[in-house]
Amino acid sequence: MNSSKRNKDNTKLTKEQRQMIEVFVKALPRLRKQLGVSQTVLGEKIGISRQMVSFIERGVCPMTWSIFLSIALFFKVNYNRDKEQLNDLDKFLLVDIDELKPNG
Repeated sequence: MNSSKRNKDNTKLTKEQRQMIEVFVKALPRLRKQLGVSQTVLGEKIGISRQMVSFIERGVCPMTWSIFLSIALFFKVNYNRDKEQLNDLDKFLLVDIDELKPNG
């Protein structure tokens, strides 16, 4: 996805969604390190490159809503057993991400 497409996607976000992404981007490196997930592994699991994860964490590229949801669901699904470490994620999400999972 090129940068103009990412920027266009982010213009459709609500104020609350932009705030969620902003807070999440700031917390992502700490959360990722707490859970022992490298940029490479995170990128592979959600379908983006390690470089893109790095760019997002450093604020070089904006995080899209779809990437935000992918990362949030990755952590929630894969680390749900470790409630203490997920407290950070839950604090930063203003929605219950279990509600975002497809039913079935």
